[in-house]
Parts: sequence; C-alpha cells; structure tokens
Amino acid sequence: MAKIVKTCWLEVDGEQVYVEKKKIKNMYLRVRKPDGTVHVSAPADMDDALISRFVREKKGWIQQVRKKMQFSAERELMPEEKEAQTEAYTQQLLQTLPQVIEKCEAVTGLHAREWKLRDMKTRWGTCNVEKKRIWLNIQLAAYPRECLEYVVTHELVHLLERGHNAVFWGYMDQFFPDWRRVRKMLR
Repeated sequence: MAKIVKTCWLEVDGEQVYVEKKKIKNMYLRVRKPDGTVHVSAPADMDDALISRFVREKKGWIQQVRKKMQFSAERELMPEEKEAQTEAYTQQLLQTLPQVIEKCEAVTGLHAREWKLRDMKTRWGTCNVEKKRIWLNIQLAAYPRECLEYVVTHELVHLLERGHNAVFWGYMDQFFPDWRRVRKMLR
C-alpha cells in the first residue's frame, strides 16, 4: 500500500471530494459506502485542477454507482441471507470454474499453481505473481460466465505482465479481444 503524503477536501462543482495524495503513478476514484462520498487517490505531485477535471469527467459514473448503492441499500441482506448467498455463489463457482480455467489457460498458455475464492469488496480478482496464486471474488457468480472468463484471463495475464500498461492490454487484446465490452458489465 502506498504511503499517504497529504489528505485534503477538494470542492468540485459544489461537491466535497476527499483526496489522498500518495506515492503512486495513476489516479483512482471510489464512491464510498454508505454515504456515497467521492474519494480520489492521486499522485503526490498532481495539481488539484487535474484532480477536479478527472472527477468532472467521471460524474456520470459516480451518479451510476450512487444509484446502485441506493438500490442495494434498500435491499440489504440479513446476516443469514448473506451467508446463504455466499455459500450459493461459492458452490456455483466451484462447479463452473474448472472449465473456465481450463479454457483460459489453453488460450493464454499460462498456468496458475493455485486458485482461491473469497468475497472481496473492491476487486474482482488478484494475482500473486511470485506464488502464481490467483484469488477470485465470489460475487462473479452473479454475472454472466463471460465476466468470469474475462477476470480469469486478466489475472492470468498478470503472470506475464504485472502492471496495467500497454503491454498488458496488448496481451488482453490477443487473448480476450472482447475484454472492453465485458469489463463494462463489471463496472
């Protein structure tokens, strides 16, 4: 995790945006539960005007996320319902995942040593390159199979290229040409 250099509140079109400036290369935007606060992580030396422009460009996405948050808040699961859903999603993925892994490994020629499932809040998957271990979010069970195929392929490609740079996306174009469309379903 990158060390926070500075935190501040930035007003963008009348809205307060929480900004953390860190030793990172790229800017990231999140809408936090439960209040819908916009949080931005930005490179330590980035100008506030660029951060404001970035938030303005993402205004439509922010509104979309807030609508989803409102809908999900209206239908919060009880703890026992959440537990049952987690178990159902896990079982569904355990049935589907072997075929998806086999297909994606055949396409990419890459192989992970270990696959694990867990309920993650902010990621669809993670890859530990050194250990060749891939974790997948059980929430993928709620999406079409092609979303699972996209995430599996995405994490496998990290075995070739750690970052999300041009080389990484070039591999995605090669192994999963329709990745842009499928990724939109997950956002």
